[in-house]
Amino acid sequence: MEHRTRNKEQGGRGSSLRGCSLCLLRGCTLVIMTSRAAVAAEIDAIFHPGSIAVVGASANPDTPGYDYVRSLQEFGYQGRIYPVNPKGGEILGLPVYASLGDIPGVVDYVISCIPNAYILDLVRDCGAAGVKALQLFTGRFSETGRADDAALEDRLRRTARAAGVRLIGPNCMGLLYPEFGISFRTDMSRKSGPIGFLSQSGNLLFELTHFGESRGLRFSKAISYGNALDLNECDFLEYFAEDAETRVIGAYIEGVRDGRAFIQTLGRASSRKPTVVLKGGRTDAGGRTAVSHTAALAGSAAVWEAAVRQ
Repeated sequence: MEHRTRNKEQGGRGSSLRGCSLCLLRGCTLVIMTSRAAVAAEIDAIFHPGSIAVVGASANPDTPGYDYVRSLQEFGYQGRIYPVNPKGGEILGLPVYASLGDIPGVVDYVISCIPNAYILDLVRDCGAAGVKALQLFTGRFSETGRADDAALEDRLRRTARAAGVRLIGPNCMGLLYPEFGISFRTDMSRKSGPIGFLSQSGNLLFELTHFGESRGLRFSKAISYGNALDLNECDFLEYFAEDAETRVIGAYIEGVRDGRAFIQTLGRASSRKPTVVLKGGRTDAGGRTAVSHTAALAGSAAVWEAAVRQ
C-alpha cells in the first residue's frame, strides 16, 4: 500500500518511471527498485491469469470476439474462459454471461472487443469485480487524431486509475505466451523459445512470430500494447530484462512519450540481455502512419539512432 500511495503522489500509476526518476535524484534507490519490482510483478500476473473474460464475445466467426475465445481454446489455455455478451447463449461450447457481474468466479484478465462508447462502464465493472488487468482490442481513441477521441482516452486513463485496473492498449492485440496457452490468433507458433518481444503493432507481432518460425525464431512471451496509455514500453522492457524465460529481448517501437525514461530503461535492459530494437516511422510518411496507428510521437530518425547507440 505504501508503494501505491507514493506512486499516486508522484503522478499516478501510469507514470511510475517518472516517479522513480524523481526518487533517483533524491537518492532513494530502494524506492526505485521497489517500484520496478512491483510493476514487473503486475505484468507477470497478467501473463499468468487463472481466468480470462472476453467482453464482446460473439458466435460470429468473423469477429474478434470469436477469435479470442477460439484462440485461447485451441492454444490450450487451462484457465477458465468466460465469454461475455448481453445476448447470452453459448460460444464454442462455453456459456455466455450477460455481464462481468454475472460471472460466478474471480476474473483475473479481461479482453475488450466492445465499441469505445461503452469502455468507461467496462473499466468501472472491472474495478468492482477485482479484475487485475484490462486489454483493449477496442480502438478509436487518440490514434484517430480527433479531439473527442483523445479526450475519451484521457477519461479512460483517469477512470482506470481510480478503479485500480491496469490497462494494456488501447488499440492492441494483447498477449502471446505459448507455454501458458495464451494467444490472440490460432495460427501463431505454439513452440516456446528464448525471445521476449514487445510491439506497438499487433500485425507486425503476428508477422514476426508466425513467419519467424520458419527461420528458427521462438518466443518466450510477447505483447502487442498499442497506444501505451498505462503500461508501456519501459514497463515491458524492465519485465523482460528480469524474466527467467527470456534470454533475448526484441522490440518494435513506433514512438515513445518519454524519451529519457525509454533510453534509461533500454540501457538497463541491454546491460542484462541482448536487446534488438526495430524502429517504425523512420521516414516522414512512416511517422505519419505511426501517429495514425497508435498516436505515437515518432521523433527524428537521427535522434533515435544517436540515442540508441549510446
